[in-house]
Amino acid sequence: MVWNADTDCDSRIRRDWPRSLASLYSHCLDCSSTPQNRRGESGGLRVNPVIDAKWCSIWGMELVPGSEVRNRLERLQSWMRSSDVDAVFVFQNADVFYFSGTLQAGLLCLPAQGEPVFLVVKSLARARLESPLEKLVALPGMRKAPGLLAGEGVGKLRRVGLELDVLPVSHFQRLCQAFGGVEFTDASEAIRNIRMVKSPYEVEQVRRAAAQLNVAFLEIPGWLRAGISELELSARLEGRLRGLGHQGLTRMRGFNNEMGYGTVSIGPSASYPSCFPGPVGFVGLYPGMPNGAGERQLAPGDTVMVDIVGGYGGYVADKTRTFAFGEIAPDMAAAHSFVLELMAGIERLLKPGTPCDRIYRQALERIKGSPYEETFMGLGEEKVRFLGHGVGLELDDLPVLASGFETPLEPGMTIAIEPKIFFPGRGGVGIEDTYLVTGTGFEKLTLSPAHIIQADG
Repeated sequence: MVWNADTDCDSRIRRDWPRSLASLYSHCLDCSSTPQNRRGESGGLRVNPVIDAKWCSIWGMELVPGSEVRNRLERLQSWMRSSDVDAVFVFQNADVFYFSGTLQAGLLCLPAQGEPVFLVVKSLARARLESPLEKLVALPGMRKAPGLLAGEGVGKLRRVGLELDVLPVSHFQRLCQAFGGVEFTDASEAIRNIRMVKSPYEVEQVRRAAAQLNVAFLEIPGWLRAGISELELSARLEGRLRGLGHQGLTRMRGFNNEMGYGTVSIGPSASYPSCFPGPVGFVGLYPGMPNGAGERQLAPGDTVMVDIVGGYGGYVADKTRTFAFGEIAPDMAAAHSFVLELMAGIERLLKPGTPCDRIYRQALERIKGSPYEETFMGLGEEKVRFLGHGVGLELDDLPVLASGFETPLEPGMTIAIEPKIFFPGRGGVGIEDTYLVTGTGFEKLTLSPAHIIQADG
């Protein structure tokens, strides 16, 4: 058992921390009702002292600090009070983790006043191990939820916010039956806006995800050889990333958006039609799962577009580089140089106060009249209407660099920007980097040469 805790962890708990998983499980069940577990002298959110630390761990796993959850709740409570909402019920995985520090099935009740209550379907034991919340209660069924919440001190609910952008209709109907007379309203925009600006703790998670990519991408040129398939390249890259601590999954909020690590697209694959809401094409292995790498093999003169997501602690970073196997066509090389010039102009706008749509408009103005106007960010109906997207717990976090998204940049935003140009039947060129907006400008988190990278040898 590994245990690393800062001084805000209860000293008795640290000293007596159990050494076996069985005793750990029993310890967490027992300590949930101890007097030490019900402190709250500061008047803020009460948290489980077992994990009220900046860095606490079980089996080497870093847990979310209690201060993080407190700050997130306070921001949402401020919105609730200004919007006449009594509570927000959270169900979606990324949001549950964000507001509780654990990812379990259940109903997370975040009241406008007072402490959160997490009604857990499964696993209550793991929630007690991981979450800094104090009120963790078993939920045997949705009809029991109103009584359980009342028993934990949640007052009468008139108006409750839900994640209506992702909540299934069946869940909504069960809520309506269980909470008769309650008015439900949409809280998804408020939740996403709060998540849009990352804390220093969250930035560190994104930074670690980016570091995985920085290491692995340096090794790709040595893997490129004639006849290697997209699938083999992808498997090698994914295995390397997994060894670097990659979480193995990429979450997206958009309905039916599915992906693993990203894609390795050789030559024409990068301009192949795809249902995925991004600019890079891919063939995949079969129509039933048309994502990611396929069977195409590398040949002299091919470009290889590697668009891959790093993942650490639930958070992601996004990066694309273009590789070449032998000499590539001059027009593709020229297009890539144009992309690098365009990205330099975009970076000059990456500072607090710049509206997101201004960045997108300026990029389109630079493209207009160039040879790439019709092939920028996709071909024909495959063209996407954005330049960049937020990254965090989901690959499609806010903000979005697109028309109509007038939100100004703020310190703490983490954004992936991906200018790319495509050639029918030949593939594409371009880059993608993940940036942190700072108080004075930006920090680039994904680091490696941006030019077209030649295969070793």
